[in-house]
Amino acid sequence: MLTFPILVFAALSVALVALALLHQAPTRVKRALTMATTFLAGLFYVVEFFVPPDPATSDAVVFGRNLTEMAATVGQVTQVVAGFTFLLGIYNLVFVHGYVIRRRREGWPNSVAFFISFLAMVVFSFWRDWKTWFGGANPPAWVRDPLPEHAARPHDVYTLLFDGLYRNLESTMFSILAFYIVSAAYRAFRVRTGEAGVLMVVAIILMLGQVPLGMALTNWIPASGQFAFFRVETLSQFILTAVNGPVQRAIGFGIGLGMLAMALRIWLSLERGTYFGQEE
Repeated sequence: MLTFPILVFAALSVALVALALLHQAPTRVKRALTMATTFLAGLFYVVEFFVPPDPATSDAVVFGRNLTEMAATVGQVTQVVAGFTFLLGIYNLVFVHGYVIRRRREGWPNSVAFFISFLAMVVFSFWRDWKTWFGGANPPAWVRDPLPEHAARPHDVYTLLFDGLYRNLESTMFSILAFYIVSAAYRAFRVRTGEAGVLMVVAIILMLGQVPLGMALTNWIPASGQFAFFRVETLSQFILTAVNGPVQRAIGFGIGLGMLAMALRIWLSLERGTYFGQEE
């Protein structure tokens, strides 16, 4: 019986051979194969969604094939294919930063820091989870922990890199972005037209309604009664739910229609420039 590693190696070998043959094929063949594959993949989900389900099982069955069960398998295949995009992203990062280092372009020490950080996270991440990769058995000699008892363990180093360094850098980046947000808000709130004035008034009400200082300004107004609406927190909540809410739903509805139209154009190969449309 074939073991799992052998099956994985065989699948990767077949995929690499298929990609090599596809790479050598003429552009016309590439376009035709891509269009056919995309159409058939989209057609499967269209049929699975619109076919009336079997009353007994609530599954979509066509010609004796349970499309609902097949959809779960196809979804797993899609996740595997999407996983390869991470490899593509890693390759792109390595290529770009490697080119910067080779050419000694401005900021090349940052690219060196990228490679050091990337390798450190990969090594200590795999080293930390060796039990998962080797089924809980004793690992081979090349992954056994050679460190003495008083030394830092691999999971400690990984925790230090991720929680002690990466998350702090992430927080620092977002704190710096706050200054750019304030700068953009200042430029947007300059009152030059009536619409800009309304925007500023609404923004001030919303900001005051989210902080205790703003609530304290209208705390003297009774929380119940005919004037309760004029409390800043009540007015802020009204703007968010009764004014902003419907607008957000309308925008989301328009975005949904746009996504549907784009999906149909790509599925039917109508989008200009798609599928090597600019290659001849």
